[in-house]
Amino acid sequence: MTTKTGYNAHPFHVELALVFSSVKAMGPPMSDTLVAIIAHLFTLEEAHVGMYLSFVYPKTIAQIARKTGGTPESVAPVLEEMIRKRIIIRLANRYMLYPLIPGIFEVMLKGGERDEWHAAFAGLINELVDSGYMGDYISRPINAIRSIPIRQEAPAGSVVADGDLVSEIIDAHRHFGVYNICPCRHSMSLTGHDCRRASANDGCLSFGEYSLGIEPEGSGRTVSREEMIDIVAERRAKGLVLFTSNVRPSSPTAICTCCDCCCRALKIHNSFSKHLVAPPRAVAVVDASLCNNCGRCVASCNTYAHTIRDRTHQYDNSLCIGCGNCVPSCGRKAISMKENATYRPPRPSYKRLIADMLPPVILTGIKLKIKRYFS
Repeated sequence: MTTKTGYNAHPFHVELALVFSSVKAMGPPMSDTLVAIIAHLFTLEEAHVGMYLSFVYPKTIAQIARKTGGTPESVAPVLEEMIRKRIIIRLANRYMLYPLIPGIFEVMLKGGERDEWHAAFAGLINELVDSGYMGDYISRPINAIRSIPIRQEAPAGSVVADGDLVSEIIDAHRHFGVYNICPCRHSMSLTGHDCRRASANDGCLSFGEYSLGIEPEGSGRTVSREEMIDIVAERRAKGLVLFTSNVRPSSPTAICTCCDCCCRALKIHNSFSKHLVAPPRAVAVVDASLCNNCGRCVASCNTYAHTIRDRTHQYDNSLCIGCGNCVPSCGRKAISMKENATYRPPRPSYKRLIADMLPPVILTGIKLKIKRYFS
């Protein structure tokens, strides 16, 4: 059974780390790394207050003060400092904890700061991600996100998934935004990794009502429809994968423009679980008779579906997410996109997506909770 002993940290930090390890918040198991992250983010006074906050139920200052044994006047400045540090959130004068990932990770790094404190946080959070714990939450298919295929001329017999194209998302909305920073690439750059495809300044794209607040809060800028079309083309030219929520194009959404060397979603897919990304509308197929083993598709593929072994091209379609980036990379036209029999259309709404995700998430959560209890 997990205990609070054995960690070289103050009991307040260990206690708060236990809160963040909650399966309900998709938290990691208790570890020295998790405790170090909490000790880095929260002072002792902040940790004492944070222990009595929730990921689900916002609490008033009076409720928090009563739990901590303080007064509203003594607790208020602590809460304000935690908001300034972006480690908790205020909703209508009530306060909540952010989960760690997704949550504090993205909010903490969206400002683009490059000081030692943020670099230390990035190093710790990268270490936690590399532990693979996030894959434990996706041991069953949840299909939470989908890749958006590249628009291209369709060779004979090839499929172009018009309903899934980014143009459908752009056409469905009036408001657009671009975030200043990609938290994933920023966290990697803070620890000395230079992305081989893009810059940390190539932030996520936002559509519909999700884009309305990013400029006022200083985390991004609004753009026109024409500008968004150009930005998408630029990200495509860099060989990035476009991931969005697995909902219809008309739903407000964000698009992450991801690379295999930095992106957390691709890290999960490539290393820990194939159940996060929904089966694509089409997958790549290779005509071996046309392939000259040049390896250009290998460089364009973010999921390692294309490889060169013994100077010969190899392709594993089970790794393909249907982005289509490999098709224009092939000068011999040996690659095309074909209909995927396991494809299901995006969900009509977030409500339906969450409803479909809940059963596997709950089952996995119960399994993890039992496993951690007896570990």
